[in-house]
Amino acid sequence: MQLSDFDFDLPQELIATRPVSPRSSARMLVARNGGIEDKIVRDLVDVLNPGDLLVIL
Repeated sequence: MQLSDFDFDLPQELIATRPVSPRSSARMLVARNGGIEDKIVRDLVDVLNPGDLLVIL
């Protein structure tokens, strides 16, 4: 496996240059149960369960 195997083209118009407004409309990717889901930030309260760990970078 080479690092170049992970190269891909991303058009400039798909790169966010400023935060969305309102911020609660920002998109997030949720990985759980072996799958992924496309959600928005305001769905976060429905995604988290007691004892879950949220990592923000």
